[in-house]
Amino acid sequence: MKRKKNDVENNDSESIPHILWLVAFKKYDSYNSEPKIILRQFYSPGFYESYDMVKSFSEKSNFEILWFKEKNNFINHPYYSRMFPLLESFCTYCNKKYNENEPIPCNEIKCYGEFCSRSCLDEHHKLRHKEQEKK
Repeated sequence: MKRKKNDVENNDSESIPHILWLVAFKKYDSYNSEPKIILRQFYSPGFYESYDMVKSFSEKSNFEILWFKEKNNFINHPYYSRMFPLLESFCTYCNKKYNENEPIPCNEIKCYGEFCSRSCLDEHHKLRHKEQEKK
């Protein structure tokens, strides 16, 4: 029995395991201030793909790359059990890519939304959770 071309392509893409990586950046707010260290995590199938993702992100955001490593290399380190924000996230309300700042989670119990700003969180709360309280 012959396989369709789409079946072969789907099986190949699913067979490549994605590895969890950690990356550290330096962010300079101004010339005189101390730089901030930002840690992010992301999934990638290999070293070269990871390098491309990290390099393109750092060029877009003007961050300096300190290091990036597989998260499995941190087994005996506190980084291993800690969850970090994703390299690039989407705001639940405005749907924009962001990650220069920490994501702001929704404080409702069964809501998993993450937002780029306090105003997006407030608008989300007005639209989503105020209606539920009225019912």
